[in-house]
Amino acid sequence: MAFTITPLVVPVPTLKSVRDLLGDLTGKEIEVASGAEPVAVGGDSGSVVGLYVDAELKSRAVIAFDLRLAAYSGAALGLVPPGGAQDAIDEGTLPATLLENCTEVLNIMASLFNQVRAPHLKLYATFPPGEQLRPDVRELAVRTAPRDDISVDIARYGTGRMSVVVVP
Repeated sequence: MAFTITPLVVPVPTLKSVRDLLGDLTGKEIEVASGAEPVAVGGDSGSVVGLYVDAELKSRAVIAFDLRLAAYSGAALGLVPPGGAQDAIDEGTLPATLLENCTEVLNIMASLFNQVRAPHLKLYATFPPGEQLRPDVRELAVRTAPRDDISVDIARYGTGRMSVVVVP
C-alpha cells in the first residue's frame, strides 16, 4: 500500500478575512480591495514588513504595510487620534508606539494563514521603516505570485496598502 503525502500549502488570505480581522481589531469599519500597487519594501520605502515562519522556522509568508497603513492601523489599534497617524505620515517616520501597535497587528494577522490543511505560521520578525531587509525576505516580498496587493481603508483614519506574499 502506497501513501502519498500532500504538502501543506500556505493560503493567500481572502479579502473578507482581512477586512473582518482588521475590523475586529480596530473596532472600525474597514474596506478592502485587490489590485493595489504593490508595497515597496526595504531601505527608505517607509514600509513595515512582517516575516512569517512555520514550525521549522522556514520563511513561508510576508505581509508588507506601506507607511500609511502602518500608521493608520497602529493608531486605530492604540486608540490614537487620526491626527497622530497623519503627523507620522507627514514626517515620513513611524514613532515607537505606532510601530509597536503595527507589529501587534502583524502578529495577529498570522491567524489569517492558520487554516485546516495549512502549516501553522507565526510572526518571526518585523522590519521597520528604514531597516534593510535580509536578502531572502526581500526576495520573498517581491515575488509575483502567489500574492495579493490590497488597498485598505480604515474609517476615520485613511487608506493604505498591504501586500501579502506566500511561498507556494
